Order: sequence, then C-alpha cells, then structure tokens
Amino acid sequence: MTSTTDCIPTLDYEIFGNGLGDVRMDVIEPAHRILSLCNAHHAKMTIFFEVAEYWAFDRYDAPLRASLGYSPCEEMRKQATDAIAQGHDVQLHLHPQWIDAVYDGHAWQLNTSRWRLADLSDDPGNRGRMASITGLLHKGKSTLEDMIRPVKPDYECTCLRAGGFCAEPSRQIIAAMKALGLKGDSSVVKGYRKAVAATGATLVDYSHVTTGKTAWWTMEDDLTVEGEPGEHVLELSVSAEIQPYWKNLRWTTVRAALKRRQSERLGRADRSEAKKFSSVPSFRGGLKRALTSQAIMFDYCKLSSRDMLRRVQKHARCGGGPLVLIGHTKDFVNDRHFERFLARLGESGHVRFRSMSEVIRDMNGAPKTSVVCQNPR
Repeated sequence: MTSTTDCIPTLDYEIFGNGLGDVRMDVIEPAHRILSLCNAHHAKMTIFFEVAEYWAFDRYDAPLRASLGYSPCEEMRKQATDAIAQGHDVQLHLHPQWIDAVYDGHAWQLNTSRWRLADLSDDPGNRGRMASITGLLHKGKSTLEDMIRPVKPDYECTCLRAGGFCAEPSRQIIAAMKALGLKGDSSVVKGYRKAVAATGATLVDYSHVTTGKTAWWTMEDDLTVEGEPGEHVLELSVSAEIQPYWKNLRWTTVRAALKRRQSERLGRADRSEAKKFSSVPSFRGGLKRALTSQAIMFDYCKLSSRDMLRRVQKHARCGGGPLVLIGHTKDFVNDRHFERFLARLGESGHVRFRSMSEVIRDMNGAPKTSVVCQNPR
C-alpha cells in the first residue's frame, strides 16, 4: 500500500431488532472487549447507538431493574459516555419498531408495522411528533447530544444509520436530515437486499446502486444516487463485496451465527412475532442463501484477519479514501482476528483510523471538486 486509507470502524450498539437478547450479554460486555482492543491499538470506533431501544429501556427502567437486577439504559449511557471520554465517537442509530414498545414483565412487544424508517409518515413542521421521520430523528439527535455534551461540550450528532439499513424510499429522510443538521448517512450497502423471512416482502434493496464510489453526496430524493459535491447528504456506504455466499462460510462466520442463535433462544420476547424477523435464517433459508451471490459486508465480527487485510489492500489500490467497517455487539466472538487485524494495520503506516464525525466534518469542508475514492474493480 502506498497511499493513506481512512479506515472507519463502526459498531451497531443494540440487542436484536425483534426484541430478543440481553443488554449486558449482547451489548455491554462485547462492546467493552471491542473498545479495549481499539484502545490498545489506537483505533477510533464509531458507536451507532440505538436510541429508540434506549428510550424503551428508560420508560420501563423500574420493572427492568426488578426483572434483570440492573438498569439497561443506565449501563448503555455510561458505556457511551466513557467511550467518548476515551476518544471514540457516538452517532445515531434507530429501529422504529421500538418507538411504542411494551414490556410485560418478561417479554418485549414491538410494533413490527414500523420496521423501516420510511414506514413513518412525516410532519416536517412538528419536530415533537414521535411517529414521524422528522420527529424521530430530532428526538434521537437531541437524546445523544444531551447525553454526550456533559462529557464533550462540542459534541454534535451528525450521522445516521437506519435500523436494518432500511433507508428507502429516502426523499423524506433526506429532507428531515438536512432540516435537523444530520450531514452524513451510513445506511447504504451496495448490493444488499433484505426481505421478511416469513412473507418474502422486500424491506430494503440496494442491488441497483451504480456509483463506483465508496462515499458520495446524494441527490435530493435518493441516498443511493450521486449528486453534486457538497449538496444534500454525504453517504458513507458500508463496504461490501458481491460474492457467492458459500465463500463466506468460514468458522468466524459460523461462530457469530451460533452466538446469535443462542442469544435469541435466551432472549425475552413474543417468540411467535419475533420469529418472523429472526436474524438467523432457517436451515432451508441458509441453504438457499449459500447458493446465491450476496453482498458480504466488511464485518470485523465475521471475517478472518486475513480476509480483512486483503480487503483493505484491495481498497487501497484505488488511492485510499473512506472505508467503512461494520460490526454488531451481539455478534462479537472474533477477538483474536480483530486484534490481529488492528495490530497489522497499525504497523503498516498507510492506514489511519478515523471517526464518522471527523470524516463528515472534513469532507463537508472540502472543496467541491474533491475526489472521493472509487470502489476497486
């Protein structure tokens, strides 16, 4: 590698989108291990903090304390502010199905009719209406800023990652983001497509993305289409490669899937409803997936250190630029490979770890003629 690559590790900080999981086991403990490894190798992590889930935990704090023996929202809040104090970043992530979630003493009941951000109607003039895109993003941004500013007074929430990457259709999302000062998005994964397991209905489809860039300024009405530099929203897409899925069936991937299955079995939720949106495919679904080409994300929870280093080297051949990595706390069993990866990149001298805040600030301040790195062919 001869040029500098900006590497942006990100972490989706959440239990499962269907309400299953345990905050200590699936969020706090794995995030602690990830952040400790990052600290040891001077790598900045951007935590995408799931605020709608956090609001639900806060609303039901007393019964959750009685049931679990600890406060999920308190532990999440402390870990996020500690991460900021250590030099990491925290940005906005949310799953709308948590907006009016109900806890019945042993299980979460979620509103699965609001699985996508775009499933909400919008009311741009009323930022206080929670069941709207503008209202939801406004409260999410305000929640993080109120949480973080006592530790970092100049903190600003500037970036969104939609729950499940579901940011289509995006016209109203872009308009709300611009109105609220959310300058960047990291919801697009080129080639990624997701459907509801039970019905086959499409939740999100990024198979049509044609830009060759890894980061671009969007059009007014579509996050996936490149617009004029400096206009609208800066899209920092999650890095992915299109491959036959069977090529991704490594031990690291299998271990992450087994961890998810175990967590879902131990979790507390309405299982009949949660099963429709299970993050672990059935045997039949897994076999079908194995025989197709998929968008395999740069997921440091699932890739070997060798695979991760190969992807960085491939990306660097196009001249550097933003490279967005992703992981989920509930998947992390990959300590050894992630540590080896961080150590090798730290030794290379050609990679710098950066946060979403830093990259968005720099790219929004860059000249409009600046070039954004293109995907290697």
